[in-house]
Amino acid sequence: MTIHYSKLKSFFRLEVIFSLAMLLSSCAGETQIPSVANVREASKVSNATVNSLIYSLPVTVIRVEILAEKTVSKVGPFYRYSQKYLNISDVVLENKEEWKLKSVKLYTVGEPDNNNRFVVTSSGPNIASLLNLTPEGVLAGVNLNKLPEYRSSLKCNVEKKMPGIADVSFDTVPLLEKQLTKTSTAAMAEETANLIYKVRKRRFKILASDYEVLPPDGKSYEVTVQELNKYEKQLVELFTGKKETFTVTKTFDFIPDSMSVDNAVLCRFSSGKGLLDPMDLSGTPVYIQLSIDKQKSLPSGYVVADNKEPLRQGLFYRIPVKASVKIIDRNILMLQKDVLLGQYGQLVSLPVELLQKDNVRIELDPATGALKNISKE
Repeated sequence: MTIHYSKLKSFFRLEVIFSLAMLLSSCAGETQIPSVANVREASKVSNATVNSLIYSLPVTVIRVEILAEKTVSKVGPFYRYSQKYLNISDVVLENKEEWKLKSVKLYTVGEPDNNNRFVVTSSGPNIASLLNLTPEGVLAGVNLNKLPEYRSSLKCNVEKKMPGIADVSFDTVPLLEKQLTKTSTAAMAEETANLIYKVRKRRFKILASDYEVLPPDGKSYEVTVQELNKYEKQLVELFTGKKETFTVTKTFDFIPDSMSVDNAVLCRFSSGKGLLDPMDLSGTPVYIQLSIDKQKSLPSGYVVADNKEPLRQGLFYRIPVKASVKIIDRNILMLQKDVLLGQYGQLVSLPVELLQKDNVRIELDPATGALKNISKE
């Protein structure tokens, strides 16, 4: 059998061409269509609800927590005889409720800014990455494994009833039959004073080990002395009166804006009523004072590409401005702290290419909208 060399050469040429074509076809099948992302203001998008991801930058809210203390003073039933029988002059002479401001805490939270909402659109397999939003819709990052810790802007002030004079009572003081059978207050006071001296004497004898039978161990010894101290205190309060203290924390939010004044009324305070609404004129004002640093703006404007293609925007964030915040009770400075405010800062756009890569992580501050970190897996 004779094989012509020219036919064999043609056969090998066809096989090489076919293999090359199959290889190119395989490579073409593995080639991904590049992602194309764009970020635009929501107000400039005609239909922002189709194939879009929407996020908001935050308005920075200054949240102030004020701790107030209420002291309830109640006159004891034997207060007139405290000097006579116990030689005590420092006693409660009238029933009253008195409030004091104890401390102030201040921090910032972010709530969605309706004037700074953005729409992220994309095409291709990497859909503008994964946006990490707070439950309120504020952008916290892109491609983060979990939402970073932050303070929610949702506020929950649960008003609890504060005890008053009617809630402070002497009814729980255990009295002996000798006191209860007396027909006059003076006689009851004298018998109660005698009981106080007996309690003191008994405690002294225990401490001095002047009993034939003492508590069996150290713990019993300690409990016995504590109970005698407690009982003495209850009896003495029948003469001196009671002072009970309660605390309450209230939260007030203040949103700085272009209309903010140097001294805005955060709330009001009354020594008789405690913390009040800013519009309640029965209290004196507690001011919040802001001093905002002037920030030099970066150059703005768009750079047109050489190929005249429409310019695409990347992720928008803010460069916040520092501000000094003071909380002043009338003319007394209670707290001074520096914070960052997003709404006074400049709006800046990240390179759009960062949104088109699925291995880039971006973290923002949900309270100010500031860029915190960019990393690569």
